[in-house]
Amino acid sequence: MFIKQIIDRDEISGEMDIIISDGKFELLCYCAQSNNSFPSKVKELETFLSDKIVIANNNNYFANKTDDYYSYHLQGKVLECKQPIVSIGEIHILLDTPLPKDIKENDFIEFFAQRIDCRVY
Repeated sequence: MFIKQIIDRDEISGEMDIIISDGKFELLCYCAQSNNSFPSKVKELETFLSDKIVIANNNNYFANKTDDYYSYHLQGKVLECKQPIVSIGEIHILLDTPLPKDIKENDFIEFFAQRIDCRVY
């Protein structure tokens, strides 16, 4: 995954809106702070207020933007359950909400995220 575009940047606070991509999927993410004027690498993505986590009906990936500015309806593969990590294609996202107990690694899940936060180098 890589930084495709910086949409907006506040020079005083360092906050940014950036597009993260794997070449197939793209996500608009919020970056709280960067010491770098032009960050080059993604360190980590994490959801903020993820909910409605359920086992998916199929094994497809998707990232559908909703009407709220940062919000997404996502579907991906569970890579890790203990510290929940989901892949949307080659984009890996840490969930801020524990997975339901019936979900296991390699299951496909769908969920909503109010925002996806990005930490960069």
